[in-house]
Amino acid sequence: MSKVEDGELMNKKEIIVVTNPMIAANRSAEVTLSKFLRVIKPSVESIQVIGGNLSVENDLNDIQLISFPITRHPNKFKRMLSIIVVQLKMMRAVTRIGQKGQPAYFWIADKMILPYFAAKMKGMEVNYFIYGNVEKEGTQSRFTALSGKLIRYMASHADCVCMESPSVENEWASLKIKQKKVIHLYTDTIAKPEFQNRKNIFGMVCRLTPGKHVVECIRAMSEIHNLHPNWRLEIIGSGKQQQECENLVNELEAKEYISFLGWVEHSDLQNKVKSWKYLLFPTDTEGMPNGIIEMMGCGIPAIASSVGGISDVICLTNGFLLYGSTVLDLKERMEKAIELSDNEYTKMARNAYETINREYTLPAAQAQAKKWL
Repeated sequence: MSKVEDGELMNKKEIIVVTNPMIAANRSAEVTLSKFLRVIKPSVESIQVIGGNLSVENDLNDIQLISFPITRHPNKFKRMLSIIVVQLKMMRAVTRIGQKGQPAYFWIADKMILPYFAAKMKGMEVNYFIYGNVEKEGTQSRFTALSGKLIRYMASHADCVCMESPSVENEWASLKIKQKKVIHLYTDTIAKPEFQNRKNIFGMVCRLTPGKHVVECIRAMSEIHNLHPNWRLEIIGSGKQQQECENLVNELEAKEYISFLGWVEHSDLQNKVKSWKYLLFPTDTEGMPNGIIEMMGCGIPAIASSVGGISDVICLTNGFLLYGSTVLDLKERMEKAIELSDNEYTKMARNAYETINREYTLPAAQAQAKKWL
């Protein structure tokens, strides 16, 4: 072993990752956690993950999972109680295995205040990830206000604030940051995407919630259809607005050109979207959404809101930025996208693909993480 390799091995650390309990509705948490672990794995000696109902993809079976069972009760009080109970168990796990100065990464752990306190009391190096700002997203409630306060507290008192892209910091005005790290995720790009002869389809990949403006997209598509009857909208995802969205499509008599594909397994996603011409992605707030880099990695340009990490990846040459989420805002950008000539579209699609192939592959993400870990 060379001196450099020996030195790198000596500098690698045993780290702990703390994450929110996973929900059983779909496998998105498993996919995203697995991506994060692959990105940081070459830069550390070992990883222990603490959470509820944990699972990771098969190639990561050498990572130790400290998982506590949790049931999502239909009753809100019982659901809150179960979250507190599992946090207490996670807190004890952090206290038991955490060491002074050892790095702890709070990855999608926005509500994990009790394990956070345990890490602070043990004198661990606390690294806390921020994403889109819940204070800006959808309909506000006492619960989202409390979540926002918890996130601000944990980020402000962390040794280091982590984010997947530099502009995520802009989502959190007046946040006190002592030190920051940028550790971005990745997607698998298609080897030779076909940019020509795609179907006239706008696609969406998102949760069906108010903050993703699916209702506005459906209304905008209805107006676009009156002018361009050969264009369609396909929606991948699920969420609490699903019934409302389906009712609206029925009301607009739009079932022939607006389709709900439901939850799609990550392994089948590229196959489902390969015929799309554009990704439609309005949103109130974001970190660095997987949907954006995954679709661009297929050579599908995005029409997306200029928030969070989206503004770091989309520019005039590889997609369209939205500066509002009204039906009019969406319709205007969709019209501009439709107006592109075949040559202009091919150039934009190729630029979208090359942006991701250059900056958001697994080797690129691992190299970025190595700077910090």
